[in-house]
Amino acid sequence: MTGQTPAYYRARINAIEQLIKEIPVSDEKNNDRVLLRNGFIPEGLVARFDELIAEQSQTRSAQENEPPLSFTELCSFNNWFAMHPEKIAGIEYVTTSREFPLMIKGTKEEIIETVSMGLHDDKDKRLRIVQAQAKAKLKLLELTKLKMK
Repeated sequence: MTGQTPAYYRARINAIEQLIKEIPVSDEKNNDRVLLRNGFIPEGLVARFDELIAEQSQTRSAQENEPPLSFTELCSFNNWFAMHPEKIAGIEYVTTSREFPLMIKGTKEEIIETVSMGLHDDKDKRLRIVQAQAKAKLKLLELTKLKMK
């Protein structure tokens, strides 16, 4: 099962849910359950997480034509950022804050680069569309000139 299929991300959701059930409830700040709820797999749980993913790949038939992820699945346990790590402007790390257990540490340059990367993609797409429309209009003009002759 690859990290690019909807099946993988569904298995990821199920694995995180299973890990949350396995870990005892604790009042400790930023315990593993809190980190898992935020989609962060603590180092000590990576092996168990991989094991759960592998189990699901054996029990589930990974179909190529699985439906795309629903909005809920995309938003569950930070799946969207797992799918698009290039959208993270820095490095994710665990904090001591109860309200914000995970933070991103990035430089101003990383933030500008990440944001501008998305802007350039959109700008390039719009530019290609405008160029294609202009070519289509030129072809139409050429065709109308041919009809007039």
